[in-house]
Amino acid sequence: MSAASLDEVRTDREPGSTRYRDEDFPGCESFHLPAGKLESYEYRLEFWDGDTETAWKVCEPTSIYHEQPSRRLGRMAERVASLRGSAIETFGSADLVRVDASGRKCWLMQADEVLYLHPDRVRLRGPAIDVDADPLPDVVLEVDHTTDVRRRKLGIYMESGFPEIWVLVPWGSSVRRPGLAVHVRRGDGYREERSSRAFPGWRAEEIFRALTEAPMSEVAWRALERTARAMGAREGTKPEDDPLTRSISLEAGMEMLAGNVLTVLKARGITVARDPAELRELLGALSGDAAMEAALACTDAADFRRRIGEQGAGSLSAGDPPSGPG
Repeated sequence: MSAASLDEVRTDREPGSTRYRDEDFPGCESFHLPAGKLESYEYRLEFWDGDTETAWKVCEPTSIYHEQPSRRLGRMAERVASLRGSAIETFGSADLVRVDASGRKCWLMQADEVLYLHPDRVRLRGPAIDVDADPLPDVVLEVDHTTDVRRRKLGIYMESGFPEIWVLVPWGSSVRRPGLAVHVRRGDGYREERSSRAFPGWRAEEIFRALTEAPMSEVAWRALERTARAMGAREGTKPEDDPLTRSISLEAGMEMLAGNVLTVLKARGITVARDPAELRELLGALSGDAAMEAALACTDAADFRRRIGEQGAGSLSAGDPPSGPG
């Protein structure tokens, strides 16, 4: 499940060499792409060299073998964000560029997915990620189904200072044995680790399972949830801090309140709604205590409606914010 070390990858080129060759990008084909046409080029690029205006693209057409794992990582990041209690931003195959003092692009490359774990702390200056001026992504995913980023691309990530690169060989039909290598920056180079540093405790084999299983197993989900909650504990956040999770929890709480109120009214022989959904609409943003008080004190359906109407009007006139079930 491990990739070759970076030293093994780089022994066949001159130290400090910036020349890029077809051999550096296995599984790709090269073609001339003038700098003036780079912005309007609409397809995926593995790499583009500004000195020679040479581009490399994957020989195999875009397929589920490359797209599925990266899309799944984006969905898993959303799940982690909800459980951790703070947002994660994914940018897909965003342009990663290096520019010179005049603003000319020296090179451009694209990963399969890039993740920022704390987007509220990040401000990107333009449509591409400038590797020398912008904050670097916390995690970059490279899917090596027919390619091999170890030949040169991994070295470019290292030289540019990227903190963590995941290299995924997804399935048995891929160019090498399936597995995931987590390359974590230590000092001036990468070291292959058993677990992610960005997602502490999420082991390489667990990440591989999560990115490739169809459907994703309960074991994989449990590992993801464990990691997300550990991240939240480390950062002092919890699921309720996530707006979507908080909204879902409120929805569930209001649904439970409406069901309880409906049960009380039915037990007293009073019918004001056919089901919890209809009753919930009637209750609006009324607190749980006020709703139950009205259900227990009312004499009939009309009296219940009057009581909750007065409770709601009183809350709004007092300037109180709407509250959920109490």
